[in-house]
Amino acid sequence: MNTYTLRRKRIYFFIVLFINDVLFLTTAFIAAFFVRFGVDFIDILGKKFILYYILYSLFGIAVIIFLLIFNRLYSIENLHPGLDINIKLLLNTILGIFAITTLNFYVTRDDYLLSRAWLIYVAVFVFLFLFIGRIIVRRIVSYVFKLAGMKRNVIIIGVNEEARRVASTFSKVELDNANIAGFVDPGKGQKISEDLEGQFRDFRVLGNLENIRDHIEKNSIDTIVISTSDLKYDELLEFLEKVNDYDLEILMSPSLFEFSVSRMRMFDYGGVPLIQLDQIRENWKMRVTKFVIDYTIGLLLLIAFLLIYPVMALAIKLDSEGPVLYRQERYGENFRRIKIYKFRTMVKDAEKYTEIVQQLYDKEGGFKIKDDPRITRAGKFLRKTSLDELPQILNVFRGELSVIGPRALAIQEGDQLEEWEKKRMTVNQGITGLWQVSGRSDLNYEERMKLDLFYIHNWSVLLEIKIIFLTVLRILFRRGAY
Repeated sequence: MNTYTLRRKRIYFFIVLFINDVLFLTTAFIAAFFVRFGVDFIDILGKKFILYYILYSLFGIAVIIFLLIFNRLYSIENLHPGLDINIKLLLNTILGIFAITTLNFYVTRDDYLLSRAWLIYVAVFVFLFLFIGRIIVRRIVSYVFKLAGMKRNVIIIGVNEEARRVASTFSKVELDNANIAGFVDPGKGQKISEDLEGQFRDFRVLGNLENIRDHIEKNSIDTIVISTSDLKYDELLEFLEKVNDYDLEILMSPSLFEFSVSRMRMFDYGGVPLIQLDQIRENWKMRVTKFVIDYTIGLLLLIAFLLIYPVMALAIKLDSEGPVLYRQERYGENFRRIKIYKFRTMVKDAEKYTEIVQQLYDKEGGFKIKDDPRITRAGKFLRKTSLDELPQILNVFRGELSVIGPRALAIQEGDQLEEWEKKRMTVNQGITGLWQVSGRSDLNYEERMKLDLFYIHNWSVLLEIKIIFLTVLRILFRRGAY
């Protein structure tokens, strides 16, 4: 185990985050002062009360830094963002404001009153800047770790579907620079099932749990993910005892991939740790919200469609023979058949290319062809910019689609859905959705299905806004579409 590398990681993280917090906290207090008293800073430099605000600011920064250290928010284990981290940041901010108010009570003052508006501005800016600062630091630290060649070496306990999904996720998160050293069988080395054997082709199965110490030392492990329900209580205690003298981060996957962390609350019930899941049921508020989002954004997209239609029509017509708009029958909500509109991106009578069509609707291939020879030159541009989807706004105004939702499936694709996948059809299908902004065409078929289910199980206004924002970014940077 390379304890030196882990020690360096902790030192780098502490230094970068500490400097970041000092700079951002100073900026927050100064910004609050300018917002409260205006930009004529020179005019008030000679006034006595500014010395008090400098004193309160320095005191507040010191208190908040102390609280962040006390709450272990400079530990590298808290590098990953989460609801609990944000709550701690908010509480530390409130305590910092309370400390400033307390100091003001004891400091002698005869010609001024501490501005309550300034305290409110400080609270808002401090929390906002700390939140943003940690996002920036995570990227900086990850970049530094990459330059220094410091990887997160991970072992996953479990040889099952859940473990494979955890490994796949760790491998795709570039910021972590994670290296999956391999899987450890929690049993006595039983054979992997034939269904999973092919799925573990990219990863190594190191052995069983009895030799966990050897696996840790040979692979310089710093993170262990427990991703199995096969470990009994006494076996888990024995495992923890075995690795107790190593400096490790131990994580446990609860097998709840389709649920957002914001919907979970962990609590102790008679000594038993339980996870409470908040249910999301479709109600009139959700329907009204979706209606407002669809028709507000839809109106903007309709205007854009009408403006660019003449240009796109001319480009499509000059490039190849055929109509400007293409209509295709797809499945809408609850498998209702609808006709969706798109700008034509393929040659005329593209359906006659039977070999390509058969390949396109092959489930193993993910219903995607990266270099489809039927796509025209104008079509490549339209697909890269996602402008080919814009005419579907007509389907939105006809009530057949939403702006955001699972992608409407072609009939041949929808007919191949398995039972667990059919849940995605219970809501109105959309023009853009969660999987489109989470990798778009670069994701495999299974990942796209599970992201659609995640969207349904975790719907919220914030999630809608996030998808809209990420869709704009994806279109601008033209990544993952073909």
